[in-house]
Amino acid sequence: MTGDADPTARTGTAERSNPFKSLLRLADEDLTPEERIRTAIDVGRAYLDVDYGVLSYTGEGEYEVIRTNIDEGPYAEGGVVDLDGTWCRHVVADGETIGFADAGESPYRDDVARETTGLNCYVGAPVTVGRETYGTLCFSSENARTEPISDEERDFVSILAGWVGTEIERAKHYADLREQNERLDEFAGIVAHDLRNPLAGAIGFTELAQEDATGETAEFLDRVRSSLARMESMIAECLILAKEGADVGEREAVELEPLVRDAWATVRTRNATLAVEIDPGTTVIADAERLQRLFENLFRNSVEHGGRDVTVTVTGDADGFAVADDGPGLPPAVEAALDRADTENVKSFGLGLLVVLRVVSGHDWDLDVTSSADGTTFRVTDINAAEPVHDALHRDDNDDGASAIQT
Repeated sequence: MTGDADPTARTGTAERSNPFKSLLRLADEDLTPEERIRTAIDVGRAYLDVDYGVLSYTGEGEYEVIRTNIDEGPYAEGGVVDLDGTWCRHVVADGETIGFADAGESPYRDDVARETTGLNCYVGAPVTVGRETYGTLCFSSENARTEPISDEERDFVSILAGWVGTEIERAKHYADLREQNERLDEFAGIVAHDLRNPLAGAIGFTELAQEDATGETAEFLDRVRSSLARMESMIAECLILAKEGADVGEREAVELEPLVRDAWATVRTRNATLAVEIDPGTTVIADAERLQRLFENLFRNSVEHGGRDVTVTVTGDADGFAVADDGPGLPPAVEAALDRADTENVKSFGLGLLVVLRVVSGHDWDLDVTSSADGTTFRVTDINAAEPVHDALHRDDNDDGASAIQT
């Protein structure tokens, strides 16, 4: 085996004195799961003062090297060896952390792994993903270590293995989400193509027929055209719902105020008025496209049911945001269905509100709906809002963050 000559070359002295501080700092860095695991291995090597660190997969009864600093030989990345010839087989069999500074002075002095691996210093812990053993995280050296492996060092490797398992599970979750969303997109594309093409033909022929139609025939064709237009709208809404129905994967900081205005600009708002009462720079952690879809559907709902001159007010801060209108209020059955997140009943009142529920649940947010004769408020909380981009001290003292748009 060969690896980095100095296990502290990349991680420094700090990891030997306070490895947990290094892991906390690592959690805050913008790294991929692979980069996090590689750095965690380096932290472990530096803390234990050993040459090698290996993350293995043992799910198929073999020992496959997933991540390591070893750069050649059977234990380099991608290498597969017989599990029965490794020290890690004891970890897999017992499901516990084991470690020794000198194999020759341990209960494992006659173990076959001394010959097959050439390692005499070893600490390994099981890595669990979900409720199953994924493999092991181990640290080792060919030469025995003078100092015995302490309980604190065993505990650290156990904690580090748990942290690595969480990273693997998170990466798998996002990979599954991407695959699921790709299937949804493929299905939605097929539906859109197979339904929209014949529908477009029906609309075209109906419009041609309307040109020469009179009397009752013209009236009937108007109804047909209206029904076809509604079908076209429902297809578009179903395609949106197919996407919004998936769980939200990676999120980012999204500035709230401009997104609200962009959403308003996409909706046919007639004579409605929008008031935005959000401090400039306020951000939320979200999928920007889905969050905009939520606002679009709430705006559309207010305009369609609140009247042509309805006023819609959006407020927001670090705790959440709300969309309120001064319309006549929701029917009691709709409000009750929304409060219960009863998707089956919400669907009967329109796909727009169902999309709102899907976006909220996909982000794991909370939704509260209050409605009366004076208007309706949709309030979203637990949004894990980020701090404002600009500190309040740098804002213009005369800018209260509120404005209105007449459309």
